[in-house]
Amino acid sequence: MSEHHDHDHDLEMKKALRPKVERDTKYWNSLEQWSNDPEFNKIASTEFQSSPLRESDDEGGWARREFLKLMGASLAMASAGCIRRPVQKIVPYNKQPEEVTLGMANYYTSAYFDGSDALGVLVKTREGRPIKIEANPGHPFSVSGLSIRSQASLLSMYDPERLKGPQRNLFNEKKSNSQVIDVKWEDLDKKVVEQLKKGDVVILSGNVASPATRAVIGDFAQGFKAKHVVWEALSNDDVREGQKASYGDDVVPAFRFDKAKMIVSIDADFLGTWISPTAFTNQFVEGRKDIKNMSRLVSFDSNYSLTGANADIRMKIKPSQQLEVVMGLLHEIIVKKGASSQAGNSAVKAALAPFADVAKKLNVEPALFAKVAADLWANQGTSLVVAGGITTLTEKSQELQVAVNFLNSILGNDGKTVDHNGGNKGDKASHADMAALIKDMKDGKVKTLIIHRVNPGFVLGADMGFAEAIKKVDLVLYTGDRIDETGVFADYITPDNHALESWSDMELASGVYSICQPSIRPMYDTRSFQLSLMTWAYLASVGPSRLRDYETFYDYLRVFWKSDIFPKHGKGQGFEDFWQTALQKGYVGEISSGSSSRSFKMDAFTSIKPAAAKEGFELALYSTSQHGDGSLANVSWLHELPDPVTKAVWDNYVMVSLATAEKHGLKQATVVELTVGGKTLELPVLIQPGLHDDVLAVAVGFGRTRAGKVGNGIGQNAFVFVTAKDGKAVAAGTAASFKKTSKKYEIAITQGHHTMEGRTIAVEATLADYNKKKSTGIPHPHVWSIWSGHEYSGHKWGMAVDLHTCTGCSSCVIACQSENNIPVVGKRYVLEGREMHWLRIDRYYIGNPENAEAVFQPVMCQHCDNAPCETVCPVLATVHSDEGLNDMVYNRCVGTRYCANNCPYKVRRFNWFNYAKLIEKPMHMALNPSVGVRTRGVMEKCTFCVQRIQDAKTVARNEKRQLKDGDVKVACQTACPAGGIVFGDLNDPNSAVAKIFKTEERGYALLEEWHAAPSVRYLSKIRNNDKESTGDQKGHGTAKQGEHS
Repeated sequence: MSEHHDHDHDLEMKKALRPKVERDTKYWNSLEQWSNDPEFNKIASTEFQSSPLRESDDEGGWARREFLKLMGASLAMASAGCIRRPVQKIVPYNKQPEEVTLGMANYYTSAYFDGSDALGVLVKTREGRPIKIEANPGHPFSVSGLSIRSQASLLSMYDPERLKGPQRNLFNEKKSNSQVIDVKWEDLDKKVVEQLKKGDVVILSGNVASPATRAVIGDFAQGFKAKHVVWEALSNDDVREGQKASYGDDVVPAFRFDKAKMIVSIDADFLGTWISPTAFTNQFVEGRKDIKNMSRLVSFDSNYSLTGANADIRMKIKPSQQLEVVMGLLHEIIVKKGASSQAGNSAVKAALAPFADVAKKLNVEPALFAKVAADLWANQGTSLVVAGGITTLTEKSQELQVAVNFLNSILGNDGKTVDHNGGNKGDKASHADMAALIKDMKDGKVKTLIIHRVNPGFVLGADMGFAEAIKKVDLVLYTGDRIDETGVFADYITPDNHALESWSDMELASGVYSICQPSIRPMYDTRSFQLSLMTWAYLASVGPSRLRDYETFYDYLRVFWKSDIFPKHGKGQGFEDFWQTALQKGYVGEISSGSSSRSFKMDAFTSIKPAAAKEGFELALYSTSQHGDGSLANVSWLHELPDPVTKAVWDNYVMVSLATAEKHGLKQATVVELTVGGKTLELPVLIQPGLHDDVLAVAVGFGRTRAGKVGNGIGQNAFVFVTAKDGKAVAAGTAASFKKTSKKYEIAITQGHHTMEGRTIAVEATLADYNKKKSTGIPHPHVWSIWSGHEYSGHKWGMAVDLHTCTGCSSCVIACQSENNIPVVGKRYVLEGREMHWLRIDRYYIGNPENAEAVFQPVMCQHCDNAPCETVCPVLATVHSDEGLNDMVYNRCVGTRYCANNCPYKVRRFNWFNYAKLIEKPMHMALNPSVGVRTRGVMEKCTFCVQRIQDAKTVARNEKRQLKDGDVKVACQTACPAGGIVFGDLNDPNSAVAKIFKTEERGYALLEEWHAAPSVRYLSKIRNNDKESTGDQKGHGTAKQGEHS
């Protein structure tokens, strides 16, 4: 008895000697954690949730998605012998090998365009098959980094449900059926040409960024007297119409966030979804790298957007208040301050008079609102005001754009941060033109309709009349890669090549041209859209000679470049040298340096009237950076990637504020019937901090019915709520209501799965704090250890992650998944905490839920010197390398999961199933053969891309030199558009990462108190909001809400 008592006494003494963990309540990742919910605390303290192996597999709705495991990249590489290579000569990036070398990667320059976002890329190939999309470093427009969808587009090429050749729909007289048969190109071409000769031809396409493709369409239209209509589900025609009304220019200008010191966004999610978020992110970060002189971002947000989450000052609004925000700022500057040349204009003052008390209407502190206006005026010529995106498509969308243009003009921003000559010339999509086309189809004025790269059958609701009108067209041709919601209406499906299978070009910004090389020969009997037009013109003997005289679009492209691009950018070269240089470099031309200011049409502004006051709930539709318009819905990576803000996967939902949820008795996952304009959808509720109490926000791009096995039936199609008024789309600000049901629909949210127990994790400070002390907020815990330390005589790899530049865009997560063959598990197992991503981005909120601010933190394996995982593995499956890497030896692992239990960072993932066995061909061709395949029962995690380290060593050895800084770039690093990740050798004192470790005062180690000695350093986030923290300056202080000078 005495021995037992002594044992208990010794145990208590040992516990008392352990380091005390100071819980940090400043940051919280969910409302459950904020409210200290007992159920959340229970889940957080449970290391392993219930095993999916013990769950029944017959639950309704789940079995259908089990095949999603097939989408994981976990199978041995395919034989290279079956890969067909392009016939035309393509040129690798930087070097030109005589032939493909087995085991060595080749890179080919290209470009990506999804109808809005544009960027230069490199396509990585192995043995003739593309396996990864990489950034093209130094591209003048996108500069560096990738978007989520640009990387995921790789999987769409290997989609097993792509059409293998042309097909025909055998319709009955009323076109009410769909019976599909295969057809030969020769027979199809004959029928099409016969119909084209009858006239009344219309080409309906999305935005066309390719100058050569625009030329082909123009030549085709000339030959057949055809009309070209441009339309996008997520178009920027509100910006174009506003520019036209304000200045007479029918353009979407280039916005220069890198030149702006004061940025105000009104529902323009330029860091997430608006126009060119990849390039905009790079520009935005460029203006914040010099922290002492960093720019300021103020966001007025109807939805909690990614831009709002990164704002220094965020104010919640509802869509009907967007115009009031801009007019209120103008009132502050022109009327209250008497500033600008318009201060004496009575017509302007009269237009602004109804907006005198905007701050009060917005429930914003008047002093704060006035400070925003004062900051804009203080930064004349170096400020920028933007508004746009689907959330701004209210009935007042054009007036909003005019007001924004007027504000930019009086601030002197036009021609400086707003460059009307520098935008994408292909951005011409118009909802009004689509409405006119539908009317023409109904009136029988369209005999042949060619649809390219858009899916109006999915986007346009029944009341738009598209489905009814298209049945009145004699012949419909569709170039889609499957019989989707639009293809079901087409007489012939003429499948276009995938972008990675085709030659093309792009003008990503005015004067910046890129060539898109095919990195693989077409896998199936498909044909490029351009070649189809050329073929039909040739058979009909119509159009200019260049349209008919060339056998391939490659020949046309070269001729076009020789006549149109080469004279502008040849610089004394011969054309062949110019062509080879363009292929190798990936682009020609430079970004516009600016333009002259324009004269503003005052009538457009003085005619603005205030919107009618609205009571009750308002709809706010928004797009997500993963899904956009839903065109890549059959790519599983996108569904399992957590939303950057909500961290939900595999569904859309209706977001409500906490106050609304409490008032109406709503819980997370409660199903409600959301009604807008007589249309109703059933959606689960997601309670979103920082949302306006009168807003009901829903994401579009979900609810596909003919996307394929992955995308069908995921979420609800919120495009049905979009209405048309005077030819313009209305997607926000409309009256909405909901009815609570007794149903519950679980939403899979990853944020609470890998909690690190409320310790000091993410660190942020205000600029005022930083100017006093650069290390403000950095914790300095007492550290103790039983380890003697490690010495590294060669390389010692390390990483630095800058929270100040990280926007949470999640491009790095997809890059890691693509590089490392990480499988998708499906919603069921995500709900059980079994997602497999090696890299996650934690999103933490700060402050109260009503006005929560956000901070993002990427978390991967920290490759600790004193790794807790290594000491508990009974079979030495996880060991320390002589270069500081925490290695995994997969064939030793027996799946005890002790390592995951002992990892304080929660970054290890366990293979509950053998995802590789069920993969469907040809998805296996997307796999990276340099990364080992993991089987069931094996633990896996971030490896610091050890395969890339080995590749770089091989290159250096072959070139008979030492590794130098920059030779090794990990996948997440190359994909980051913000440049927030730095990797290198800590033993090289001149490396960028070593300098950060040694000199950066904002640097800290995650959970440093446990002295695991991680090889990753985080740099604190700085928020430029005039606040000053209160507290102990150790990461536990809070800034008082509303404290602005």
